[in-house]
Formats: sequence, structure tokens, C-alpha cells
Amino acid sequence: MNAIQGFVGTIAVTASITAVGCASQSDAFRQMSAADHERAASSTADAAQAQEHLEAANRLRNEERVACDGVPDADRVGGPFAQPLSVTNVDVIRDRVLLPKGLPQPVGVAVYIKAEPGMTQQWLGRITACHLAHVATIGHAERPSPLSVANTQVAVSSTSVGFRITITSKDSGTARAVIDKGEELAANAHAPGNPGVGLALSQ
Repeated sequence: MNAIQGFVGTIAVTASITAVGCASQSDAFRQMSAADHERAASSTADAAQAQEHLEAANRLRNEERVACDGVPDADRVGGPFAQPLSVTNVDVIRDRVLLPKGLPQPVGVAVYIKAEPGMTQQWLGRITACHLAHVATIGHAERPSPLSVANTQVAVSSTSVGFRITITSKDSGTARAVIDKGEELAANAHAPGNPGVGLALSQ
């Protein structure tokens, strides 16, 4: 894993679980967006709970502010898949999750995008990290995207003709959600002028 892969993966995990304040908090709490936390804080009569929600919301908003420093607003909102015709392929990734010698199981997707003038792996990594933090703040993506699924590992790498963004999870339910969103992204990208986009299996 190179430096930018590690950076983006760290941001992805942080953006999705940053609301963790203590071990007793539920998974539902940890997956709430900043907007969710703010609504919860305003609707509870428990002052301690309200403060906990507000602190979680502030952490998410601060992380978005840091991650998106210098990133244009359009990239923050749209993310790396904002232009569907730039997506050339979506592959399902399989890995041996439980047993080293077991059958490979689906763990997520790899999204391939064409190189655009001026785009670098480092800059795409920044856009991806910013978008992940934005989604964690508002709770959803503007359009179908596997990056909208919380609690995943995300990495960005270069290919001979563009870039590859992988979104994976060892949790079967999360991986299934990522693959479902990948199918939506592939269908959205399958348009006139871009007929080769599809969903394939990758070992």
C-alpha cells in the first residue's frame, strides 16, 4: 500500500466511525451523520445525551473542514464519480475473509475511472477523502455511490489508463451494500457513448 492509499483508507474509516466517544455507544450512534446527531440533540431532554450528540456532530464537521481544505465545492459534493461517463468499469472484489484456504467471498468493488487532464493519484485521493467526510457529515451522497456506505476501507491507486478506487469491508452485510451501490453506479454509467461499463467478478 502506498502513502496515498493509506491516507485515503484512514480518512474513510475515520469519517464513518469518528462519532465513537466510548465503547458503550451503539453501532447506530457511530453511523449517524452530523445532521442526525444535531437532530437527536435537539429532540432529547437528557442534557448529557444532547451534549454527546453535539460533540459527535462537531467532530464530523471539523473533519470535513480539514479534509476538504482546498478542494472545490463541486468535488466535495460530487466526489470522484460525479461524472458517470468517466467510470469505465466496476468489478466485484473477492477475498478469503475467514479462512486462508476457503473460497473467496465478495468483499466490495473496484471502480475504474478514466484519466482526466491534470488529474493525479494524490489529487484524486484528496477528492475522495473530502467526499467521504462530506457524506459522513450529511448522511448521504448526491447520487448512487459505493462511497456512501459507512464503515468501509477505501484506497486509490493508478492504472495504465486512469485510476482505481476500491471500497471493501470484511463484514458481509456492509460488503453487500457496497456491491449494490456499485451496481447502481455501473447502471448509471452505462449510457450512450459509454457502452462498455458493467459489473464483473474479480478474484
